[in-house]
Amino acid sequence: MSEIALQLRGVTKRFVSRDRVVEALAPVDLDIRQGEFVCLLGASGCGKSTLLNLIAGLETLTAGSITAHGKQIDGTGVDRVMMFQDAALFPWLTVQSNVEFGLRQSNTPAAERKKIAKYWLERVHLAQFDDSVGDVHDQLHMVFDQQ
Repeated sequence: MSEIALQLRGVTKRFVSRDRVVEALAPVDLDIRQGEFVCLLGASGCGKSTLLNLIAGLETLTAGSITAHGKQIDGTGVDRVMMFQDAALFPWLTVQSNVEFGLRQSNTPAAERKKIAKYWLERVHLAQFDDSVGDVHDQLHMVFDQQ
């Protein structure tokens, strides 16, 4: 039998507002083995995105634990990625900085980040937007949606 790649034990998430508590996820236990393909299905609002955000380290657990290849997940990491349904850009960063973001997280040296980002911006014909911030993001979303 193959190694457990992702393990969830008693994973619970509650959101607290001033006047109420919403239990987004009741305790979840799950083992996903190396090489398995898993699909989360459920009605809108049932906690699918919350669970994925917890696995990605974008949200904190209320209770329980999540391990990836035996290592506790307690925040974001370069060993996991989150693919959004729509293009996701940081509107306060330049286009160049958005492209460099993942490389920065993996401690790629600045000169190498710049070189890699420049290559990819040229490759997708967006080099002219490299220093753009703000409104250009809406234009880039349209470009990405068309490609």
